[in-house]
This record gives sequence, structure tokens and C-alpha cells, in this order.
Amino acid sequence: MAKEKEEQPYFQPHATAQKFLTEQEMDGLIAEHAAFVAEGKLAYGHTDPTIRRSQVVYLGLIEKYRWLYERVWTAARECNRLFFCVDLGGVESELQLARYDSADQGFYGWHTDFSGARPLRKLSITIQLSNSDDYEGGDLELLYDKEPYKLDRSRGTFLVFPSFMLHRVTPVTRGTRWSLVAWIGGKRWQ
Repeated sequence: MAKEKEEQPYFQPHATAQKFLTEQEMDGLIAEHAAFVAEGKLAYGHTDPTIRRSQVVYLGLIEKYRWLYERVWTAARECNRLFFCVDLGGVESELQLARYDSADQGFYGWHTDFSGARPLRKLSITIQLSNSDDYEGGDLELLYDKEPYKLDRSRGTFLVFPSFMLHRVTPVTRGTRWSLVAWIGGKRWQ
């Protein structure tokens, strides 16, 4: 008798969970790292202000941030189980704290997080750290149909989508948008 195939969940292009981080955790991450942000680079280590204008700092996998890596990994595995069902290996070793500021109309044009430079990325995660009212523009958008889809801007929201999906951050026209970005790797796509 043939073994029945396990039922796979219906694919959806993203998943969202609110209140992933507390106000205190988010305020602490921003306060601790704001002075250390530097110009964000593209996949091969160069900059191009026509593609990306943001400042970033990386949070290495050290004991101080173990709680954060563990929380991201737990949430990513659960979202993967419920929605994506891909082979995961773990969180990349550097979380990225990003700042998009209206002073330079900070943005990041259409791109994927999966490329020749990053062939092992499976899931991309963004955690909204700013209050939605603190900035205008700065929307994280996915392109999976005819029109861009704006993702939730609520502070503390965890957003996850497959790394091969086109996404962007629209220009910030007022204020500052902070986010925390993580990538989940795995074996090469098959």
C-alpha cells in the first residue's frame, strides 16, 4: 500500500505576528546601536545610492543577543511549519538593525534576498521597530501579483516571506523608520 503524502498547507506569500518584541526591547536596541550605524551595502559589498539609501549596524551572534536569535529562530520555524514548508538550517550569524531617514529619503529599491551572493537564504524577516506615526513613506512592500502589497507597519510586528520574493522599502519622506532584519538559511534550493 502506497504511503499517503502528507498534506501541505496552502502557500501564502508572507506571514505576520504582532507584538514580537516589547517596547523596552525595541527602545533598547535602537538606543544602544543608533550611534554605530553606517551606510548599508549591497550583496557584493558595494554601495549604490540609486538602489539603496539606509544606514545599518550588525548584531553578531554573541551571548548578549542569544535571546533575540533564539526568539527569531523559534518564530521562523513555526511560520515555516504553518505556511512555507522549506528546509531550514538556522538564522544567519548577523542580524541587521536598519535605519531609513527622511533626511536622505532613505529607501531600498526592488530586490530579492536570494541571489548568487546568497544562494542559501530561504526566509527573510523584518521586525518593525518604529511607530507607524513616526514616519511617512518607508513601507515594506512585496510584489507577488500585479500591484505591490504593503506589509503591516505596526511597531513590534514580525514579518516573514520567502527570500526569493521581490520586495522594497519605499522612500521615507518624514521621520525615521527603524527595523531589524534577519535571514534564515538552509540547504540550497532544490
